[in-house]
Amino acid sequence: MRAPGPLQHAVLWTLITLFGASAAIFTKYCDIPASSIGFWRVLGAVVVLLPWWLRAWRAAGRPPLFTPGAMIAGVLLGAHFATWCWALLHTTVANAALFVGLQPLIAPFIARVALRERLNRGEFLAVALACAGTLWIVCGQLRMDATQLAGTLVALGSAVLCAAYFVTCRKCRANQHIILFSVSVYAVAALAQAGAAVWLDGGVRIGGSRTMVAVLALILLPTVGGHTLAMYLLKHVKTQVLALSIPTQFVCSTAAAVLLFEHAPSRWFYPGAALILLGVVLGIVCAEPAAEVPTGRASPPP
Repeated sequence: MRAPGPLQHAVLWTLITLFGASAAIFTKYCDIPASSIGFWRVLGAVVVLLPWWLRAWRAAGRPPLFTPGAMIAGVLLGAHFATWCWALLHTTVANAALFVGLQPLIAPFIARVALRERLNRGEFLAVALACAGTLWIVCGQLRMDATQLAGTLVALGSAVLCAAYFVTCRKCRANQHIILFSVSVYAVAALAQAGAAVWLDGGVRIGGSRTMVAVLALILLPTVGGHTLAMYLLKHVKTQVLALSIPTQFVCSTAAAVLLFEHAPSRWFYPGAALILLGVVLGIVCAEPAAEVPTGRASPPP
């Protein structure tokens, strides 16, 4: 299959960003525990993708259902979803999205160890600008209101988990079909969160009609749409290029929260948001093609 070009990269990156930004909003409409939100989100993705997975699985010669890489990525994704949902339920959208937005700072260091990827000067400046904008807003929010500390710290831990998940997908996805890999990852993530739900909450919860609609939106947009497209794009771009989507999601989520929940940001938000967006644009413009990840196969599947 022909690799996507720069225009296709930009379109996919924009879709991933918009789909991902919707997760914070829809999660706020759920009235069930965080582990249950994450469980239904990834289990629903497995159900939606199952017909395409079955076709790809047969075409690939019925390979093993779970690879070690998919299992590691699934555990990381499950832990990220559970902590991310908990943070959103215990702090504002702006605070939770803000700390998860530190991924551009975290991902390059993990990728350097796991993939030996390095930043060029333009990419380094892009990451620095995005992180400077995020830290600018952190300082302002913590100076004026420290009551959301538990939620924001959990969101920071969730950022580390998500960055590790992205790097793992880039390393392990290269030698497997996108649908086969993603469904395996989602299934493992569902099992991990089901265990967390039983341990922490006594079982998986369903919730009312509003929660069901919100969970359905979480399944279709940020999960099937956002994360599956992210797994595909990770084969063709460096990890930090995709990670730069996260601060942009923060800006979009915060703007939507102003309209829906009246969570208006302080004046500190706007200079930081400008730095974040400048870093994102610079990161995309200066990004070099990603090196091929060694797979051990002559011709990896699409």
